[in-house]
Amino acid sequence: MSTRGAAERISMATGYMLARLGDFARQRIEVEVGGWGLTGKELRVLAYAHDAARSQRDLTALARMDRTTMTEVINTLERLGYVRRVRNTADRRKYLITVTEDGARVVEEVLAHMAKVEADFLGALTPAERSLLNDMVARLFTAHDPDCA
Repeated sequence: MSTRGAAERISMATGYMLARLGDFARQRIEVEVGGWGLTGKELRVLAYAHDAARSQRDLTALARMDRTTMTEVINTLERLGYVRRVRNTADRRKYLITVTEDGARVVEEVLAHMAKVEADFLGALTPAERSLLNDMVARLFTAHDPDCA
């Protein structure tokens, strides 16, 4: 039997610490992207749409959201003027989500800002440790969900 108490054992478990750290990171992201009127989910979808015009179904799968949430996110991004729905020329029954000039500008601004926020968040680590942490997290994602990496 361990001499450490249950609270200490759970608090020091790697999975528990990763979950708590993820909570801290998510809270920080929400605060930081809020300056642009966005949530973390909205930024994620905007970034996916920035890379290529995509169908709402494709964005739903990429962002790992349910359809209702994705509709709300796209409606918000459209209301903010960051995306628009355009007819798919290959299949006129469908729409593609495309990023507007304002949306593209915001993505670049937010990502530049978030790089600074991430550097601050990981400030207790050396650059080599940050790189190693990134590699290890990517390996864990691949091991548990290859689509996440």
